[in-house]
Amino acid sequence: MECETSITPYLTSPKQHLKSLPKHPPKQNLNPLQKAIQEFIATHLPPSLLSHSQHALSLSKLACSLPKRYTIYEPMLLLPFNVFTYPPAWGLLYNSLDNSQRQVLYATITNEFSRFGVTHIAMNAPIILTDPQGLENRMRSPVGLIPLFGDFGPTVFEGDSESENGSAQPSEADYKGAFWVSTVQNHGIVQIWAPVYTMFSRGNITEKARILGHGASGFEGLDEGIGDVAVVDMYAGIGYFAFSYLKRGVKRVWGWEINGWSVEGLRRGCVENGWGCKVVRVQSDGKLSVRVSEFVDALFDTDRVVIFHGDNRFAADVMGEVQGFMESRRCWTSIKHVNLGLLPSSSSSWDNACKIIDKRKGGWVHVHENVNVEDIEEKRGEIAAKLERLWNRSVSRTPIIKPSAECRHVEQVKTYAPGVMHCVFDLKLSTSHDKSESNIS
Repeated sequence: MECETSITPYLTSPKQHLKSLPKHPPKQNLNPLQKAIQEFIATHLPPSLLSHSQHALSLSKLACSLPKRYTIYEPMLLLPFNVFTYPPAWGLLYNSLDNSQRQVLYATITNEFSRFGVTHIAMNAPIILTDPQGLENRMRSPVGLIPLFGDFGPTVFEGDSESENGSAQPSEADYKGAFWVSTVQNHGIVQIWAPVYTMFSRGNITEKARILGHGASGFEGLDEGIGDVAVVDMYAGIGYFAFSYLKRGVKRVWGWEINGWSVEGLRRGCVENGWGCKVVRVQSDGKLSVRVSEFVDALFDTDRVVIFHGDNRFAADVMGEVQGFMESRRCWTSIKHVNLGLLPSSSSSWDNACKIIDKRKGGWVHVHENVNVEDIEEKRGEIAAKLERLWNRSVSRTPIIKPSAECRHVEQVKTYAPGVMHCVFDLKLSTSHDKSESNIS
C-alpha cells in the first residue's frame, strides 16, 4: 500500500504564535503520516523547542509541507530515505530531537497506522551496486534499510551464514527468528520476504502484469498449451516473476537463487499462494545435495515450483541431468521460457539459457538489462546476434536444425537512473529443419 495525497494548507495570521499552529489546527485532508507527525508536534514537543528562534521562520510553513509518502508491507511501514530531512523546516526540527523523542515520534506514527496492521517502521534507501568494501552487491542486499521501530529479529552476519560459493545459507533458527513482511500484487499474488536481508521491487509490477497477460503489450508464447509449458527463472529471488508465470498457468517453474533468505521467502510465498514447492541445495561443485534420481522420484505434479538453492552457472548441467531422468520416466515438460531478471546485466547467464531451451521446439529468452535510452535499438541488435551465436552452438550436435534468434519485443519497464532504462528483450529462439540435409542423412 502506497499513499501520496494532497493536503489543504493552514491559513494563519503572521501574528499567530508558532506553538499554537499544531495545537488547534483547522480540519485538513492529512494522510496518516502527516497526521501522526502533526499529533507528535502538538502533543509531545515542549513549547520552548517550537518557539526557539532557529525554527521561527521555518515552522510557519511546516504545516502544509510535511512528508506524505509511505508504503505498507504488512506489518511494516516503509518510509522514503528523505522522510526526516525534507522539507528543510521539518529536517531541522527532527535533527533537534534526542533519541527518546524520536522513539515517541515513531510510536505515534505506528499508532496512527495500527488500523493497517502496522507494528514496525523502517526507512529505506536506494539499493547500491557495491557494498561498503567496494565489492559487487551480488545478492542485492538492502544495505540501505534502517529499522526504526519494532523488533526486526537478531542480526545474522554474512560471515556466519555464507557458504564457500558465496550463497547465503541461514539456518532454520535464523529463519524463525527473522522479521517477515508481505504484500499482495497482481490479481492476488502474495509475496513474502525478510526486509533486513532481501529486497522487494514494486517497480516490476508492470512486467509481472505482462507475464500474466494483463499488460499493454503482449507476452508471446504463453497463449496456447500453457499447461504443458515449463519455465526456468535463473534469478528467482522471492518469486517476482516466477509467481506470475504460475498464476498464468504454466505447469512448473524451475527457479535458481543463490540467496537463502530469498529462497525461504519464495517458499513461504508458495505456501501462502497454494503452490507446492520443493527446495534442493546445489553444492559448490555443482552437484545436488541428493542424488538426481532420488530427487526426481520425490517430485509430484503438485510441486509447481522447484528451487535450486545455489549458483546458476551450474543450471544447464543440472537441468540436463534432471531432464534425462524425467524423460526416462516420461514426466518431462518442455522448457519454453527462460527468464533472466538480473540487473544491471544478465549476460553471464545467456549461454546457460540457450542450453536449457528445448532444442527441437525452440522457445523464448527474456533478457533484463539496464540500457542507455539512446542505445536501446543498438542493444536490441547486439543481444539478438549474441543469443543466435550461443543458440547455434547449443544445437550444433543436431546438424539438421538451423537455429535463429529474433528479438520480437523490447519492454521498457522503468527508469533505473537518469537516462538509463530497465528493459526486457524478448528473444524468440527458433529451429527449422534443413530438408536437403535431412534427405542426405
